Order: sequence, then C-alpha cells, then structure tokens
Amino acid sequence: MRKLRIAIPNKGRLHKPSLDLLTRASFNIEEVSRSYTMTVGGLEIIFARAADIPVYVHFGVVDLGVTGHDLVLEKDVDVYELLDLGFGWCKMVVAVPEEKSINSVYELSQGSRIATSFPRITSRYFESLGLSVEVIEVEGAVEIAPRLGLADAIVDLTTTGMTLKENNLKEIAVILESTARLICNKVSFRTREEEIIELVERLRSSR
Repeated sequence: MRKLRIAIPNKGRLHKPSLDLLTRASFNIEEVSRSYTMTVGGLEIIFARAADIPVYVHFGVVDLGVTGHDLVLEKDVDVYELLDLGFGWCKMVVAVPEEKSINSVYELSQGSRIATSFPRITSRYFESLGLSVEVIEVEGAVEIAPRLGLADAIVDLTTTGMTLKENNLKEIAVILESTARLICNKVSFRTREEEIIELVERLRSSR
C-alpha cells in the first residue's frame, strides 16, 4: 500500500505555517526543493496551489490536504474537515468605496456589480439575502475593481483591513471567517482510518 499522501500549499500565507506544523509534528522537513513532491516519515507530501487542494482531495488524488475553509466552500467539494489548524485566520467581507453613503448590503442597488475571486460563495450569499446582483469573477487585485469602474463593490478576504483602507474601501458586511483546515477524502478515511486518525492526533498536539 502506498504512503499516505497529503497536499500542502506551495506558496502564500498558508505555506510556511503548514511546513512549521509538520515539523513540530516530527516530520523532518529541513528544506523544500523545487520538486512538487517529497517523502518524509511515511508521508508523501504534494505541493500544490491552495485553491486546487480541495479538488485534489475530493477526487482522491491525495488522501489529505491543508487549505483554507473558504476554499473548501468555494470549490463546493464533498470532503471531511478533520481539524481546524488554527492558523491562516481571515474573514471574507463585502466592501464598497469609502465615499459611498452605503453602510449595509441592503443599501446596494439591485443589479450592482460585485467583483470577487469567490463567485460561488458570493452568489450564494446574496441569494440568501434575496438581493439581485451581478457577480464578476476576477483573479487577484480585486480591490481596484471599483476604482476602475468594473464593480460597485467587492467580496474579498482580509485580515487587518489595511489593504481595503489603502484602496479607499470600507467593509459593510462579513460573509464568513476562515482558518486553515486539514481535509480528508471520504474513501481514504474509510479505508485508512487508523493511519489518518494517528496523523490527526499528531497534528492536533502540535498546533
């Protein structure tokens, strides 16, 4: 039987904390090479984009993955969230230009354009409120969309709110809060439960 396979982010805000967690859990990761895979202490580690990891886990390409709760929801995958890893906290907010006299999503005009990298979550959020908006998917630099005239508001992740401020935006609603999660393929959990639970406990005690 092959080694347990876990995917962790290859860059971004979850990359180093993921490596640090595995190191504290006694997986001797001394140096990450340019390779997309490495084997350490019975684990095969795959380095992938955080946004792709939920899909990898869903389809069983890997048994486990570390990624943001927000990405699990956005990709709409059927996986187990086994552990809140306690790092990578952020919140997903609706924000509008500061000069606008809008302080609630209910004050947005019907048909307002909302720019975001999270179209599924954004659409569901506004639908749940009974508000009709046009969701525009953009990748990166979402904050400039209102200034360019592309959108009336944005939905994006923030931790300190500084990027919003620097782009003259203000938060008017919080959609969700997110942290890094250990997620698991459902078939893998059934067939390799003992190994997976052992790993979960190692990571839990190393958080």
